[in-house]
Amino acid sequence: MSFPSGSVSFRRFVVTGQHPKSIDQSQLDGLTEFTLKESEYTPEEIEYGWSGGRHIFDSKFSFEHNVFADALHFALRIDTNRVPSAHKHAYQIIEEENTAAANPSGQISKLQKREVKDVVRRKIDEDLRSGRFRRSKLVPILWDFPGHTLYSPASSSDCEKLFEIFERTFSLTLDPLSTGSIAQRYFEKHHKKRDYEDLRPTRFVPGPEGENQHPEYPWCLKGPQPKDFLGNEFLLWLWHHIETHGGTIKTDEANDVAIVLDRLLELDCAYGQTGKDSLRGDGPTRMPEARDALRSGKLPRRAGFLLENGGHQFQFTLAAESLALSSVVLPDVEEAEDGRVLFEERIAMLRELSKGMDALFHTFLKLRTTSWESQVTSIRNWIQKASKHAAA
Repeated sequence: MSFPSGSVSFRRFVVTGQHPKSIDQSQLDGLTEFTLKESEYTPEEIEYGWSGGRHIFDSKFSFEHNVFADALHFALRIDTNRVPSAHKHAYQIIEEENTAAANPSGQISKLQKREVKDVVRRKIDEDLRSGRFRRSKLVPILWDFPGHTLYSPASSSDCEKLFEIFERTFSLTLDPLSTGSIAQRYFEKHHKKRDYEDLRPTRFVPGPEGENQHPEYPWCLKGPQPKDFLGNEFLLWLWHHIETHGGTIKTDEANDVAIVLDRLLELDCAYGQTGKDSLRGDGPTRMPEARDALRSGKLPRRAGFLLENGGHQFQFTLAAESLALSSVVLPDVEEAEDGRVLFEERIAMLRELSKGMDALFHTFLKLRTTSWESQVTSIRNWIQKASKHAAA
């Protein structure tokens, strides 16, 4: 499990509904009720349920093993029961050959072919019941009660199962956070809903077809939150700020946050025409390819960062639209008395990291609706200078 030790990957989900004030036995009982139990009958192709999280077969939930620092730690177990097509094909051929060999003609009749299909079906059912082809995985989950937030690296396909069983278990819903949804919450909180509705993509450079072409952000048009382009603009703003003003950014919520781009930079064309670039290595933003990408209308979609907040330094990769963090390296916890203290310290650091990221993004959102024109002018000039530097 990634949350108690090692590097961490997650995106965040807001828990909505009548959220419990604190963790009590009812949550543990709910998890126990919907634990995945292997059936003695032919299983479904996809089965899922809760797990205690310590290992695949962990079906026990307790305060000792699952509750840490006002957070509930568990997992979603997803089992896939599927006999490979190659095995099915082999079963079919073997049965047909055996049946044909017993016939004087050496051929198999139509009736026998139907019978063979029944035999093969029974073989497949036996394989499934035996668990021979069962594949299990655990999706780690950390439910932060004070923040009404759930952390998990669940993929898009995993999320469908997570949302369904979470609501069935707790009568609560999960709303995935993205830059668009965070912006909506931020502006509604500050009674500026109209500002959110008026947000439109910014044109930082002329499009491939000329000055009048505006960016389309094709990856956002296909998604559930069309204003997730704010994440791409956020990463570009961070890049610009780091190179022109240094990596320390003043925020209203977390004081000064220090941040540096490092190791990875992935860009995509906001106009959907010039393709993608992936740059890896020390200082990817200093590579000539990065500057060429900006000039051609590409914007960041993923980037590696070093961030310092609250006296702790974090290393991670950030996805622009979802603000999902992957390969997060948390600071070492020195002199932890036991595993519980270590895990609770790590939970505090995850909260601190999330607070720092939110503070940076909220600072960007505040600029986005106040002094954005001057920011855009500065970014455009910076891109032009970067292009001239690359040409030189």
